[in-house]
Amino acid sequence: MKDQILTHEESLQIIQSMINTAKNKISENGFYFLLWGALVIIACVAQFIMIKFDFGEKSNFVWMIMPLVGVPISLFYGFKQNKKETTKSHTDKLYGFLWLGFGITLAIMIFVAVYSKISPIPFILALVGLATFVSGAIYKFTPLIIGGIIFWIACLACIAFKGPEQLLIDAVATFLGYILPGIILWKKSKKEFYV
Repeated sequence: MKDQILTHEESLQIIQSMINTAKNKISENGFYFLLWGALVIIACVAQFIMIKFDFGEKSNFVWMIMPLVGVPISLFYGFKQNKKETTKSHTDKLYGFLWLGFGITLAIMIFVAVYSKISPIPFILALVGLATFVSGAIYKFTPLIIGGIIFWIACLACIAFKGPEQLLIDAVATFLGYILPGIILWKKSKKEFYV
């Protein structure tokens, strides 16, 4: 087998990747938790109000608008972040696969729930709880672990409320499970950036 000669840049990238892996670096700065948390809360409250004012099935359109806003912003932000980052640790890649799997499973689950004419909210809360909990475990970030537990508790709370009140449970859980940890991550990443 031939010996490969690494360039100076390749050597630095390998060293940086090893350092990032060793430090279990958090490249998640809370942006996605804040963005999607805000969008979910707005959609939950908007649909709850629309149901109370007898908009009926039309109230479901808020959930179709949400990805039309969130996906382009997420893609643009992700593209910008990828240009800034020279290396990705194994932890970052694992984290990306977790949320990709979450998105695919979420879409399938919502389709099945709507097709079966049952509320997808408890199932969404359970799935969000799993992805949030595992994210916290991957990065050893306790607020996300607690956030995952909050989503699971909210899922169980939906048993007591069969109607539009589930939307309010979702909004509260999203604030506690996404927005608060997202703010902490955002502040933490800004401190690390300026150190």
